[in-house]
Amino acid sequence: MKMHQVPSPDSQPARGGFTIKAACDWSGLSRTALYRAAGTGRLLLRKAGRTTIVDGASLAALVADLPPAALSRSRGKVD
Repeated sequence: MKMHQVPSPDSQPARGGFTIKAACDWSGLSRTALYRAAGTGRLLLRKAGRTTIVDGASLAALVADLPPAALSRSRGKVD
């Protein structure tokens, strides 16, 4: 059986579009975070019938604009 492997945002070029679920898997963001970003104009959503399509370029830009993670020096954990 072939396992589905989610590409990291840095390792793959943006696709033309994603379903909401695929956009969550690809970006690591929640559905709520995606809809909030769309509500503020930072993420472009399109409709194809009943399906909501997340624009790939705007999703990649949203992820690229996230702040870098800060690592705690004492434990090596992400804050």
